[in-house]
Amino acid sequence: MLLRWQKQADYFTVSVYQDLVGDWILTQSWGNSLNDDSEFSHTVLSSLHEAEKYVTKLRLSLIKSGFSERSDNAPLMEYL
Repeated sequence: MLLRWQKQADYFTVSVYQDLVGDWILTQSWGNSLNDDSEFSHTVLSSLHEAEKYVTKLRLSLIKSGFSERSDNAPLMEYL
């Protein structure tokens, strides 16, 4: 799953996938498309349900901060 948000030149992406040992990994990346300033983080989650809750909270926070969701985003379960 890949979800994207944008606010002018600022971007935020979230990727959720299951690794080979069964853990759920949530990767966040953010930055500005006008310069090379970007960062990322990985979070290990124990279940798909936990990943869904994390993404929901993150999504609401980004929208409150003025980010717009990309129109090609799809629900988490659609990717599995």
